[in-house]
Amino acid sequence: MGGQRFADVAIVGGGVMGASIAAHLVERKAGRVVVFEREDLLGTGSTAKAAGGVRLQFTTAANVALSRYSIEEIRNFEDRTGVDADFVQYGYLFLLNSEADLERFTETAKVQRALGAPVEVITPEEAERILPGIRTDDLVGATFCGEDGVATPAALVSGYGSLARRGGAELRRGCEVTAVTVLPGGGFSLLAGGERWECDWLVNAAGPWAAQVGDLLGVDVPVSPVRRQFFTTEPMSWVREDMPLTIDWGTGAYMHLHSGGMLIGDSDPNEPPGFSQTPDLDHLAQVWENAAWRLPRVEEASMKAAHAGLYEVSPDHNAILGPVPEVPRFVLANGFSGHGMQHAPAVGRAISEVIVDGESRTLDISAFSVARFAGGAVAPEENVI
Repeated sequence: MGGQRFADVAIVGGGVMGASIAAHLVERKAGRVVVFEREDLLGTGSTAKAAGGVRLQFTTAANVALSRYSIEEIRNFEDRTGVDADFVQYGYLFLLNSEADLERFTETAKVQRALGAPVEVITPEEAERILPGIRTDDLVGATFCGEDGVATPAALVSGYGSLARRGGAELRRGCEVTAVTVLPGGGFSLLAGGERWECDWLVNAAGPWAAQVGDLLGVDVPVSPVRRQFFTTEPMSWVREDMPLTIDWGTGAYMHLHSGGMLIGDSDPNEPPGFSQTPDLDHLAQVWENAAWRLPRVEEASMKAAHAGLYEVSPDHNAILGPVPEVPRFVLANGFSGHGMQHAPAVGRAISEVIVDGESRTLDISAFSVARFAGGAVAPEENVI
């Protein structure tokens, strides 16, 4: 498969996931790595609208493992890439107002602690000491993990992109992949930006557009785009510099420190699939009301900007990772359902090992295989924000 336009590995999608996979591949000397991003800049799709949360508080062991690996890499990100990820570990605070939720979170915390995540089940009074000013009269408990935190999505893209470029990867921007075929001798032929390319391996890191990339090869990638919204506020002097990312589980509203103010959003369970990225100000007004009910001083806030981005949602809210059984060198890195940015370091490592070593050795990603949907081996992630 010679010729000028050849890649050992072609990656479709230049968000944080594609950039991480490219960076890890060049470190493993995987040959010529080319990233195809249809936008003019890397990370301007879903990554640009990510809230930035990084946490260990997941309900499945496989997700906790991805988080543990990723947190360590994000903690040392500047040493690794030369870019500061702005990672602060002020924790995640889940506020619970029903006994059923407290029971589930308590049982999940046992699993998390067994996996090395220092998750505490605390009282409403202890939660108020962590975040003074919250309303606690209806709370029955909370969970807190001090190793959780917040990073800057654009910094991760920048760092991984720089690392990939230094290692020789080619990042082709404004270059949409519009056609793919499997070559008779193996590998793929693809049309990208009007140019014909051939490659040995093809990685789908297209985020909410993953299903469309799968369609080019006749492969069902069960990922749907779903709008998620948040707004940022002007700076407020009373917001603590060590404010944890706080989730009011009953309403779904979450909030964390952002540029001296706050970032406030939620995951609307009634949002239908679709590609709209236009903020719904009526919905955000309800989110604001929910956040202010839990933390009354939020009423004093002034909105700075409203944002809407896309989650890439899988049927069980877990990632879809690894080769497609019927097209073995077509590798998926999709379906993260809102926790893609924080798992990008681990996924970059795992996918690079799949391609270079034939399997992921550092992390067990078998639970994330696309084959689980046909076999019914599904363990849904329940802590989806």
